[in-house]
Amino acid sequence: MRYYRPRRYRKYIFVIICFIMVAVTLFLLLDARLRPIVRNTAVVQAQNYAATVAGSAVPDVLRSSGADYSSLVEIVRDKNGNIVSVQTDAMRINQIKSGINTAVASHLSNLDGKQLGVPIGSLTGLALLNGRGPRLNVIISLTGSAQTHFVNEFSSAGVNQTRHQIFLKTTVTLLIVFPTTTVTTAYTMNMLAAETIIVGKVPLAYGEITQK
Repeated sequence: MRYYRPRRYRKYIFVIICFIMVAVTLFLLLDARLRPIVRNTAVVQAQNYAATVAGSAVPDVLRSSGADYSSLVEIVRDKNGNIVSVQTDAMRINQIKSGINTAVASHLSNLDGKQLGVPIGSLTGLALLNGRGPRLNVIISLTGSAQTHFVNEFSSAGVNQTRHQIFLKTTVTLLIVFPTTTVTTAYTMNMLAAETIIVGKVPLAYGEITQK
């Protein structure tokens, strides 16, 4: 009995080592397969969330601030009624931009520790199984910020008439933090803030808007 026992132990040790090697190999293969899927899924979900946040924050801030064309822009005319300049209220515009950025940042502050569900079928690489099966939950961290700009556009609206549109361009940038890497993605939303039809002789340098 003493002669066969060491061989038996060596056999068990060999089986355990083989099992560990197979398990590690499977884990590495699963991780290699899972990593790009989780990254792509996270980017899509982050952009969708950014679109939802921006789509809610921008109209809310515009509505609460009571912003309209007359409160943002002043058209200066001479004694003959000709347009001399178009002036924007820089202080009011900066207040609106700050309000939007703050509102978006407030929503984004709740993103830390977001849970993503990746369907098991997506790991197979088969089109028929993509998006199917139970979900494998993965925890990631998201941080973000927003930048808002006002964009002026002018277009002809008829004889001696010009349409002036003011757009809000809000860009939400998200940093997705994974255990071993980070990915940055951005979503940009353009929203019409105000517009009007300006009647009168248009100056040659009409596109130059001054701030008051």
